[in-house]
Amino acid sequence: MTKQEILNIFEKLGFRIVKNDYLGELVEMEAYDAFILSSIAGSPYLIDENGVTMKGRSEVFIHRSVFQKEYFIYSPGLFSRDLTGKLKEGNSADALGIKYPSVFIGKKYIYIHDILNETSSNIEREIYETISKNTNPAEYLLFKNFQSGSSAEPFYEYLTSVFFIKKGYIVENQVPWFQQSFKYKEVTLNGGIPDFAAFHSTISKYLRQYGVIDKQNGIALNLLPVLRNFKLKRVSSVQQISDTKYELIIGEVKSDKGSLPAAINQLSKYKEVELANELYTIIPNINDNNVKSIGEIFVHNGHLEMNRATENLVV
Repeated sequence: MTKQEILNIFEKLGFRIVKNDYLGELVEMEAYDAFILSSIAGSPYLIDENGVTMKGRSEVFIHRSVFQKEYFIYSPGLFSRDLTGKLKEGNSADALGIKYPSVFIGKKYIYIHDILNETSSNIEREIYETISKNTNPAEYLLFKNFQSGSSAEPFYEYLTSVFFIKKGYIVENQVPWFQQSFKYKEVTLNGGIPDFAAFHSTISKYLRQYGVIDKQNGIALNLLPVLRNFKLKRVSSVQQISDTKYELIIGEVKSDKGSLPAAINQLSKYKEVELANELYTIIPNINDNNVKSIGEIFVHNGHLEMNRATENLVV
């Protein structure tokens, strides 16, 4: 995917494209939207010469904890430990707000940089120094566009997240709902980790009560721990709202149609254990995966589009 194609996609998502004298075209975002991009696609804020990403900072347990039977493996994300092993706040809203206050305020600008050779991908220092000569680098995020395609899948996870956020869903990437050696109906299956999920559950009711989500505005799950650091205009007074019907949508992300068989194989495992209400391949150039019970999410003319399955799952 070219830089221009990525700019076009951002523009069709509703973000403004602005021109900069020394960096060229940039994507302008509010701080809230930039946090979603960084936490899902990993784009670093150029707060310092090494860059700072928000990806993984909301994790509590490693997804693959099933490898340790009956135990969870602790992950230094939302919480961390000191040298004595005592639990401390780690990446709580307060901790991040104090350490990186600029993340949560003002406009942010996404600089897309094409990278031909992954061995020379550590360009944060170079870009940081270039921007520092002209303006405040903390206002910028770096989007590394690897021509090998290695940056594509996290970007498609981000695009799909935005797609469902606009439909009022709670979204999550790298979903810890299905693990290896999963026993279901007396059969032990080797599954995996879904790349993407959009869902409604009991939590949706409470988020609606406080105006955090509605039918047109969902939220990324990894943003909830730091939500209070943002000044959200849509937060309203408490409302009484009826219970929400549980719904789970799962997607498998691949960067190219050549990986379609692998995506179908993975989704078929989720289907076998009746994990979700809807399953989707998320591949930019596949608008027909030839599986009646699995829908497609794809890119068409710079827009993300969706075809629902023609055959219902049994859940």
